[in-house]
Amino acid sequence: MLASEADILGGYSFGASLALRLEDPRPRVLIAPFADLKKETGRGGAVDTTQIRHLLRRLRRDPSAAIADFHRRCGIEPLPLSASFDLNRLGWGLESMLQPAPDVPAMPMGSIAVAGCHDPLLDSELLQRELPGLHLAEGGHHPQPLLAVAARLRQDGALW
Repeated sequence: MLASEADILGGYSFGASLALRLEDPRPRVLIAPFADLKKETGRGGAVDTTQIRHLLRRLRRDPSAAIADFHRRCGIEPLPLSASFDLNRLGWGLESMLQPAPDVPAMPMGSIAVAGCHDPLLDSELLQRELPGLHLAEGGHHPQPLLAVAARLRQDGALW
């Protein structure tokens, strides 16, 4: 993790999952977080472990196709890979998701977590049990509508 003087930490999807686990007193804004993406653990993920392994293998063979397919499955418009895209970091992230996920520490006061109730990567009912302060919003995995909900919640003071 990089040191930051920010007052609030934030993340989307895997980044939110990493921020969720930080031992840091600052509040968080977490968009589409997950405690464990693997469906088999029953902790809110809806992706079979074999799918994650398959994506990792495909990423090594054909990165553009693997990423485009993943985006389509998530309902996100596929973007072309830029020359600065770090495939090693993406591979590290997928390998990390295959490991046993640690317990989630208590969220700091003032935190917000929002997930789409139709997110194909998440089981929102199980995820709410894992993250009791999670707000469910209409939508899927795309960050834009979830960010809008998080902004409204923050404005209304509906914090963790």
